[in-house]
Amino acid sequence: MMSDFDKMDKARAVLMKIAKGINPLTGDPITDESFLNDPKIIRCFYFIAEVLDNVRNGTYVRNSKLTSFSISPEQKEMVVLPEGPIGVTEFSKHVNMCIDQSVSKKLTGVEINKRLKKMGVLGEETNPVTGKSRTVTTPNSREYGFEMMTRSFNGSEYDMVVMNDTGKRYLMDHLEEMMSMEA
Repeated sequence: MMSDFDKMDKARAVLMKIAKGINPLTGDPITDESFLNDPKIIRCFYFIAEVLDNVRNGTYVRNSKLTSFSISPEQKEMVVLPEGPIGVTEFSKHVNMCIDQSVSKKLTGVEINKRLKKMGVLGEETNPVTGKSRTVTTPNSREYGFEMMTRSFNGSEYDMVVMNDTGKRYLMDHLEEMMSMEA
């Protein structure tokens, strides 16, 4: 009989396969047209996998009233970021895997972007037709390691702000200072 921990491990493995675009039953790639390839759905799978990890490790905090982000030097050294350009959401995910969430508020891409905009590293533009705003680079962005990259989803192309190794290093070096700023 499977223990609850084994069930959580199995459920997490299935969620991670789906989040990575792999059919957990066959091992085949999930087709591009599938709703499972939508970034919002993928973020949900990663979130649920993270909740399962926290429950399994006894670090799940429900209705947390934590108001500030904190990371120790030891936790900071544990952060391993993926190779190549990444977005702030991916950066946040890897940092959050190393912090003590019973002591620190989770880091979010939205909070990082707010502070980078306030510092003039990133900017914001509004589409005059749709009225939607989006984060964009500024003339200063490149020196901090941020650039625009064209990505594709379901046959549609879109521009996304990503950070290169310089940007990753900048965020890691200034994380506590940035997160203590008023957004």
